[in-house]
Amino acid sequence: MHANYLDTLDWGILIAYFLILIGIGIWASLKRKKGSSLFLAERSLKWHHIGFSMWGTNVGPSMLIASASAGFTTGIVSGNYAWYAFVFICLLAFVFAPRYLGARITTLPEFMGRRFGQSTRNILAWYTIVTILISWLALTLFAGGILIRQVFDIPMWQSALILLVISAFFTMAGGLKAVAYTNVFQMLLLIFVSATLTIAGLYKVGGVSALAEAVPADYWNLFRPNDDPAFPWLPIILGYPIMGVWFWCTDQSMVQPVLAAKNLKEGQMGANFTGWLKILDVPLYILPGIICLALYPGLKNPDEAYMTMVTNLFPVGMVGLVLAVLTAALISTVGSA
Repeated sequence: MHANYLDTLDWGILIAYFLILIGIGIWASLKRKKGSSLFLAERSLKWHHIGFSMWGTNVGPSMLIASASAGFTTGIVSGNYAWYAFVFICLLAFVFAPRYLGARITTLPEFMGRRFGQSTRNILAWYTIVTILISWLALTLFAGGILIRQVFDIPMWQSALILLVISAFFTMAGGLKAVAYTNVFQMLLLIFVSATLTIAGLYKVGGVSALAEAVPADYWNLFRPNDDPAFPWLPIILGYPIMGVWFWCTDQSMVQPVLAAKNLKEGQMGANFTGWLKILDVPLYILPGIICLALYPGLKNPDEAYMTMVTNLFPVGMVGLVLAVLTAALISTVGSA
């Protein structure tokens, strides 16, 4: 996709999206009390802010593109990572959150420091900073930079800088509160566009039964044999919990909205809401890749499945909305980091 292919309506929608986003950010920053902590949103977040923020942090453009690519090549089996996450999000809600909020901590290294000493706190703090810089900021800015470079035909460093400036604006103006408030708007938009893409794809392919016939039968298996090279069932069941507990229960970027909850009940409800939102990952992100295989089996690069569906199925105007959604996913992840 290139700027030359964007219609006037696409540009209008993209500009309107940014204006609404900036408006929400300014409104959230005005609601913030002067001198209050930017980091914990005055401990005022409600369950929907927490749920959408955690989900938004998890859903970057690289995940959208990778999920559709996985659907195109292997079917719904990679949905295990989305649906299995429910277990560990429940752990966060009922085991970890009461301890975090009871201790009234600001960061997770602080919690570990209280239990195991200052050296543990320092090690975890540096580890957290390095992982956020590399796995959250660097990779997300790289993915987003490629996207914006393709659309607007500007150098990579300028693309990444634009994203950083937009995300920094919300974070510095209103802190976590502005990030959480804008995440609600952005994730609702993401659900709308992704659901529209799935429904349009199902309509074009001829319905659910036609889709089932058009792709291999094992594309609908959540569990593959243990000798499967990519998704053996045993390593998923035994290996994912280690990653799941770290990512959903102890990673600073993910748990931050829960630490800013108005009270324990709101924090627990917000975490559980994230678990329910994760169910949408399969129909909204993986299924479009399977539909793409049915409609365009000759596609050589599976990573292009998502944008192939967008450019072929969406009319003028919706393409601008998709760009807005991809930018939303980027800003949400960078802002949280």
